[in-house]
Amino acid sequence: MILLAALVLLASGCATMSEEECLVADWHAIGYEDGAAGLQVAQLGKRREACADYGVRPDATAYRAGRDEGLQLYCTEHRGFRLGRAGGGYNGVCPADREGLFLHGYEAGREVYLVWSAMNQVSKAINDRAQEREHILDDITEMSARLISDESTKEERITLLADIARLKGRHTELGMELDDLEHELAMREADYQEVQARAPYQ
Repeated sequence: MILLAALVLLASGCATMSEEECLVADWHAIGYEDGAAGLQVAQLGKRREACADYGVRPDATAYRAGRDEGLQLYCTEHRGFRLGRAGGGYNGVCPADREGLFLHGYEAGREVYLVWSAMNQVSKAINDRAQEREHILDDITEMSARLISDESTKEERITLLADIARLKGRHTELGMELDDLEHELAMREADYQEVQARAPYQ
């Protein structure tokens, strides 16, 4: 039952604890799970607040001992790489004897993340401009139909011609921007492949 409570806490990913969880809490196990998740020691304070309503005081000594053990699992080069690769932030939780290796992995993962993000931004810009060009063509088609309509007045046709000319100009601009972005994307993709190739993990 105690193990189940600890697993529920891990799955919830937060410090909110029910009365039953507080009453049966294995504080060593909870500390271990928090440490393995890379949570700061301040998490104990949040758990203390959650259990205070039920008159339960956490065993800080057991919690800290468990958290220290959990940090041994968290503070590895591989976990650092995974955190950096996901774009996560490091909370400075690793002990001095393990922090260097963790940060080595984190910085390698962070480099992959930044290059990947830059590549995705360019890709998104390409999609946005391609969609805008499609919308412009739709607008031009609609305006052209109105232009030749018998119901259009002379003044409306003059306005439509000006709008169509403006849209055609924007369509051309977008085409040039797309050419530049496609070239940039190719470079970003090459950068990403290079960074991926030298990353310690995939």
